[in-house]
Amino acid sequence: MRIELGSFFLSGQGTLQQQLYQALREKLLTAQWPTDALLPSSRQLAMDLKLSRNTINQVLQQLVAEGYLLGQRGRGYQIISTAPDQFFQASTETTVAAQTEMVLFDYDITVKSGPVSGLLQTGVPDLSVFPFALWQKLTQRHSGRAALAGMADALGYLPLRLALKDYLRQSRQVVCDEDCILITPGAQAALFIAAKLASRAGDKVAMESPGYPRLRQALQLAEAEIHYIDASADHGLATSELNQLNGCRALFVTPAHQYPMGGIMPLSERLHLLEWARQQHCILVEDDYDSEFQFKHRPIASLQGLAQGQGVIYVGSFSKTLFPALRLGYLVLPKQWMPKAAALLQAVYGDVALLPQAVTADFMLEGHFGRHLRKMRQLYQQKQQYCLQLIAEFLPEAKLHARYAGLHISIEFPYEVADQQLTAELLKQGYRVQPLSRYVFSGAKRTGLVIGLANTTEQQLLVGVQLIARLLQLFKKGNEA
Repeated sequence: MRIELGSFFLSGQGTLQQQLYQALREKLLTAQWPTDALLPSSRQLAMDLKLSRNTINQVLQQLVAEGYLLGQRGRGYQIISTAPDQFFQASTETTVAAQTEMVLFDYDITVKSGPVSGLLQTGVPDLSVFPFALWQKLTQRHSGRAALAGMADALGYLPLRLALKDYLRQSRQVVCDEDCILITPGAQAALFIAAKLASRAGDKVAMESPGYPRLRQALQLAEAEIHYIDASADHGLATSELNQLNGCRALFVTPAHQYPMGGIMPLSERLHLLEWARQQHCILVEDDYDSEFQFKHRPIASLQGLAQGQGVIYVGSFSKTLFPALRLGYLVLPKQWMPKAAALLQAVYGDVALLPQAVTADFMLEGHFGRHLRKMRQLYQQKQQYCLQLIAEFLPEAKLHARYAGLHISIEFPYEVADQQLTAELLKQGYRVQPLSRYVFSGAKRTGLVIGLANTTEQQLLVGVQLIARLLQLFKKGNEA
């Protein structure tokens, strides 16, 4: 049966071809024409609609490709009995019922919410003074290279690994060569790979508390049995509590600048930790996230260097030294572990983008990285000293942590405050300060704030600390009432 076209309405929106496609598709979806019937010929449609035959044919061929029509040589276009959209609409109830029976795994992790950035935000360097013009020049140098558009070495771009080898040997006394370095898409990926490399699901692993929430998420995804060790003192991790971690497969630590409390582990404690790990056959994962920014003295040698590269996985990234969106991190590990680590990287993340690796390599090899670090170290020290003065003036009751290094300052209140509500109020004013309670996973409850000081001006620091002081007084009065 060949149908009559009947009434036909073009919307007037879009090209004639788009209008015709939408009109025909709607008639097919709403079953206004009987199934298995034949449409008028393309010649007849062109005459009736006063459109070019080429336009008609293009629309009909698109509907054939999408499964609404069946094109038959010598017969024309037949309406298929069940159109794709009608099929999905008819099966909606079945689909919903099936979804309610599906079980999704919950790893007790949450996605970040609210604005993606704000003032006093932790983990963000001063982007206003980054040499973006130079970075763009280096990017243009490499953007036309076909070799950077293909597949990558499993360990990462060799010139970058060579540059990192020299830098880490000189600045952190890391024992490595280029074949001991694995480039990753950020530090979070490096931590997850380290977790999977050192443990299987259900294995006992440990991390610091207060500690890094994203590390905890990585361990949860690895389905590890997580234990916590106190690291709130000025010397960082409490090595006196290591006896509680017998049978631990891996211990994640931040000895250069404990995150977020700022403790710096002295040499004697580091040696004690290394000896304990050797006796327990426990892998140490050293997260050296911002050791470049020490203001009191030169950083103590890395755990990895003290251990001569054995038994320690060293984690670093360029998020603090360059910028977070670069998404480049790295692992340094014993050479014999590298094949398994590289295989994990390939299985989960595939290749790491080559262009940013090439640009970063040139930035390091040509001396720009060292000059940038020296400049930023001086700038951050000035900002930290100013922030300390503001806290002493406007928040005299707060206990200071992380005073001598890094891009943040942690303050702890001597009384209980709903710090998550406090930070929510600050966020309404554009200040993305973090609640200290977010970093505490075990032990005594702690409330306070973790304040990023790098990507803000002195005026913004002043206004932000004054705002914190005013809101804190309101919260205290609310608690007393």
